[in-house]
Amino acid sequence: MDTKEKLDLLAEFEAQREQIDSNKRALLDDVKIPAEVEEIVKNGMKQMGEVESSFAPTLKAIAEETDIKLALIVIPDEIKAALAEIDGQRAEVRKRQEEQEFEIAQRIRAIKAEVQAGVEAKTKDIYAAIAQRKAEIEAEFAGKAEAVDENIKKLTDDIKSDVKNLRYTVSGQYRQAVYNKGKKSWIAQRLDAYTETHPDIKECYTVGDPLVTIRKI
Repeated sequence: MDTKEKLDLLAEFEAQREQIDSNKRALLDDVKIPAEVEEIVKNGMKQMGEVESSFAPTLKAIAEETDIKLALIVIPDEIKAALAEIDGQRAEVRKRQEEQEFEIAQRIRAIKAEVQAGVEAKTKDIYAAIAQRKAEIEAEFAGKAEAVDENIKKLTDDIKSDVKNLRYTVSGQYRQAVYNKGKKSWIAQRLDAYTETHPDIKECYTVGDPLVTIRKI
């Protein structure tokens, strides 16, 4: 097989690789959460929101009742000595309010947890099946992709080796292997040492102005 044929074959392998990725994306896109599952989740979220809303009037009534009771607790000018008892009464009212609010908060959490558990129970098998299907697709296409990637790597290495030996650019129908000569690099230390004994070589290069840069330390 000559280099042009290898280039054309490389293009075919790369096209296969792109098709594999496209097919995998198409299959993964098809693995969607069913509408009925989305509806279950949506309804569950709605129910959990409604739980807090349903207790809002009760909490508001408790707060209003507390404010009324507190407003009735007035410190008469002639009963200054009763301040300690009145403060205790106020603290008792506030304590009762906190207890009631805490009880309701506990009920809200319990109901929401129950709703969440119901949603998870109805949907966990479907989500697990979707995850399993996606994993199977990934595994299936991983094998296909690895085989094509190996062909692409081997063929690419062969083409590069061929072109290095040919010493010129080779074009296929869809790919081109461009030949570039090796870049010459001077070894600065050896060149400086050589210049010391061959000063005439200094005419072959120029030295630029010194450069100063400012940087943090």
